[in-house]
This record gives sequence, C-alpha cells and structure tokens, in this order.
Amino acid sequence: MATTADTLPLKSHDAHDAHGHDADHKPGFFARWFMSTNHKDIGTLYLIFAIIAGIIGGGISGIMRAELMEPGIQVLNHAWPLGAGTANFDEWTHHWNVLITAHGLIMVFFMVMPAMIGGFGNWFVPLMIGAPD
Repeated sequence: MATTADTLPLKSHDAHDAHGHDADHKPGFFARWFMSTNHKDIGTLYLIFAIIAGIIGGGISGIMRAELMEPGIQVLNHAWPLGAGTANFDEWTHHWNVLITAHGLIMVFFMVMPAMIGGFGNWFVPLMIGAPD
C-alpha cells in the first residue's frame, strides 16, 4: 500500500521553493536613520550634526581671522568681497560682536556638547554598561 507522500509528484525540497527569500525586512533610509532606536545610529546622527555645526563655526572663525588680518575694517563693511563698503565704526563693532557671539554659541552648544554628550554618550555608554541593543 502506498502512502500519500509517495503518490504525490513532489520532491523533498519543492515546499521551500514557494517561499520568498526577501524576509529580512530592512528599513529604508529614512526609517533607519530618523526613526531608529539603535543607540549607535542615534550617536552617529549626533556626530554628523556636530560636524556640520563645526564647519559652520569654523567658517565664522575664518571670517573673524580675515577681519583681524590687517588693521581697519576689511570684511565686516557690508560689501566684502565686492569692494569698499559703507560700514561705520559702530556698525562694525556690532557685526564683530555678533560674529563672536555666534561663533561661541555654535561651537559650544551645537558642536562640542552634541558631540561629547549626544554622540559619544549614545555610542559608548550603552556598550560600557552592557545594555542590550
């Protein structure tokens, strides 16, 4: 007497052919980076933000150094690099104070603190305390 499995023209591996092999379900770019709960992805986002803020703060630092390169008003005269500007001394000092303040705030609160606390903190503290991912 033949069993049911013997009467069907199936091979032992035919049952696996019907299943898709795309069951890993990796999230897309937006979901991976902006909806993540992975501490390493969050730390990486903090570090990328800190690098961008550091580039902006470094650009402001370059403007400040260009202004201090020679005596007088060179950069903060409302027209640089297009030619001579119309800024008087009071406007120049105001713009200089704005640059100093913006540079300090950006470098401390948008570069150093996010990199140290957010970036390296999210990256290394869970690894050091043995927290699960």
